[in-house]
Amino acid sequence: MGFLDRHRSNDMLRAPFVWRSPEIPENIRPAIEKMQVARAFAHVPMIYSVAIINLLLVMLLCAHTGVALRYYVWMGFLAIASTVRAFLWVRQKNNPYEDVKPAKLLRNLTFVSVGIIGFLSFWSVFAISTEIFENLLFLSFSLVFGSTCIAHCLACIRKAAVATLVVGILPSAITLMIVGGMEEFIMGTSMVTITLLMVRFIIDSYNQIVSGLIMERQIWEQAHSDILTGIANRRAMMDMLDAAEADYRSDGHGYAIALLDLDGFKQVNDTLGHGVGDRLLQTVARRLSANAKSDEYVARLGGDEFLILMQNTGRDWDLDARMSSFLTVLAAPEEIDGHILRPSSSMGIAECGKDIASVEAMLKAADEALYAMKREQRANVKPKPAAFEKAA
Repeated sequence: MGFLDRHRSNDMLRAPFVWRSPEIPENIRPAIEKMQVARAFAHVPMIYSVAIINLLLVMLLCAHTGVALRYYVWMGFLAIASTVRAFLWVRQKNNPYEDVKPAKLLRNLTFVSVGIIGFLSFWSVFAISTEIFENLLFLSFSLVFGSTCIAHCLACIRKAAVATLVVGILPSAITLMIVGGMEEFIMGTSMVTITLLMVRFIIDSYNQIVSGLIMERQIWEQAHSDILTGIANRRAMMDMLDAAEADYRSDGHGYAIALLDLDGFKQVNDTLGHGVGDRLLQTVARRLSANAKSDEYVARLGGDEFLILMQNTGRDWDLDARMSSFLTVLAAPEEIDGHILRPSSSMGIAECGKDIASVEAMLKAADEALYAMKREQRANVKPKPAAFEKAA
């Protein structure tokens, strides 16, 4: 994430409330969906419990006040269905749900929540406008209570929470204000006010959740990124190597690493200055990263040392071709501050197998291969200065 993204997210934390939520960066969308799914499994049974209690209370009041059974008998079936759904959610919560598709689950949850509360809301509008129910204030209070509880539980799913409030409360509130007396008008106005306040609360809570996840991502990236080049650092690469090793041991997916050390880099620093050396490192990092495939990762381990992790190395995989590709793209000339530099690198390669399967063994083998190559170059080739010249 760049400086502008960090600056914008920090401003969001300090800024006053705004009705519009921030745009979610793509790199934290999976984290937000994972959090939403986790909270859904935690809160949805509670939502069904609130719905069941409200339905039973309204049915009890309907029976007590003599409302015809045909007007509320359906509530009993809805309460039974809600009980079954709550049981299924609790059962699913106790089982692993890594295979759940977050987007589909959240979409279905939004549809069900808004659909149920909307159905109850429009039944309330019918009851208020036709006067089949004498105690209009209790009915309205029940809708406000149920809608706010559901919205609070779904606060991390902004669209579902806001839609629940709007669909669940406003139709009945407006109907009360139109067809009722002074008491009903005041109650309807109060319901509209509650809706606006709760919508503001939901959006503010959602914005804080997104801001917190953005900041967590920034902290993670700062801890796992090389400050100079922006690519992965040693810590991040070690995590990826550990994951590759675990994948190899569990599923047999092979991997290989290439350790690179720039030739003549110290002379570039000593002759042209550290500013040019830093620009050269940035160029190398950019070229290696651009040449990497989707299952290949580049990291700067420190100084002028880079490491490339190549995953899923199958039977038809050509290690030599991939290494030649990296060295070729690396060697193209680059003008930096009026100097033409031609980066070159020594490389040590290690591929996982029975003898070198652990991360430690892989790194040791690559390091030994790297320095064996350097010794061979020193023995066969007369030492030359770093490849750079003044631009014309």
